[in-house]
Amino acid sequence: MKKSVYMKSFSIVLLSGLVMANKKCDKAPEARQLKKNVKVIGMSASSFLDNSGFNFSETAQSQLSGVFFESNEFFERNTYPSYTDTESFPVVKNTGFQKVGVVTEANNKAAVQLKAWFPEMKSESRSEKIQLSRESSCMISRPQHLLLGKINALEAFSGGSLQFGFNSAAVQLPVSGQFKLDKMRMDLSMHAFDPWTQEKMGSVNSEVFKSDYKVGFGIDLGLIHIGPEFYRVTGMAETTLKGLKQLVGDIYKTLAGLPRQEWQTRVLLSRDNYVVIVGGAELGLKKGDRLKIENEVHDWMGEPCGESSTLLGSTSVTSKPWIVEIEDAGNLMSKAKVLNIDENTSIDVGALVRVDQLVGEVPAKKKK
Repeated sequence: MKKSVYMKSFSIVLLSGLVMANKKCDKAPEARQLKKNVKVIGMSASSFLDNSGFNFSETAQSQLSGVFFESNEFFERNTYPSYTDTESFPVVKNTGFQKVGVVTEANNKAAVQLKAWFPEMKSESRSEKIQLSRESSCMISRPQHLLLGKINALEAFSGGSLQFGFNSAAVQLPVSGQFKLDKMRMDLSMHAFDPWTQEKMGSVNSEVFKSDYKVGFGIDLGLIHIGPEFYRVTGMAETTLKGLKQLVGDIYKTLAGLPRQEWQTRVLLSRDNYVVIVGGAELGLKKGDRLKIENEVHDWMGEPCGESSTLLGSTSVTSKPWIVEIEDAGNLMSKAKVLNIDENTSIDVGALVRVDQLVGEVPAKKKK
């Protein structure tokens, strides 16, 4: 009798374990998110260590590029296409910020890709002109956000006493040749601006700490001079990288919660039942992803799409968005097929593109 009860109890426990295991296996994968095209206009910091062979701003800028590459929030893109006329493929302009070789290479790659997708089209002497919107065609030539960052403070403590560092008020250099460290604090900020309106769209302040120093960890400036070695030994590189990762994640979340600041891009080329959009595999786009497209009208201060004009606002003029499906996520651009063609209206170059449904986001059907 006891044996029978024991076996039943064991079976119940075993079945419960299997049920729990199946639930874990059925756990939905994390939702995909696409990287936003951005341009970093600056990442500054105090120059208090510059004379010692270490430049905080340069180091932070270099690390920030690595954070963008490894994370899933932003893509740092510095070359953007534009149209010189209605009878040519869009090209990257030489703005002076990029080397001529970089601009030429970008244009060559883009031309090869477009010709592969549309072999019947030629880059010169085309009989069919591209339909450009006077108000929207320039929208392809700038990123979604301009980012400006700053390391506001770096402070190293022993107990409650500040040993060295800087903040907005002052710079504190080591007051003695020997001191101990048990905690380092870094404060960073980042601001996101709209590239057309110049309006600040979001700001964040982030704070990180390094407190894993071994007990009694000390610095002897007689052996370790303030400079790159000092930076390495005290763990400033590690703290800076940790702070930048936190900062990038924080500004992305802040922008994602604001109106019209979700992921978006623009139509680069509109032809028959196909479009080419700005952005490709580098943003995380995949074959099968569905996007929605809307034409817009824009209110400009100055000439529409003028180099020195300011965008005052944009309004959708599309009652039912076009749904397009990615057929090929290429390099810096993607080809997509229009699924709901409207014979009476065409998609403008520069039209707004947003996410409709990404591959892998289809909810599982419930069993009846």
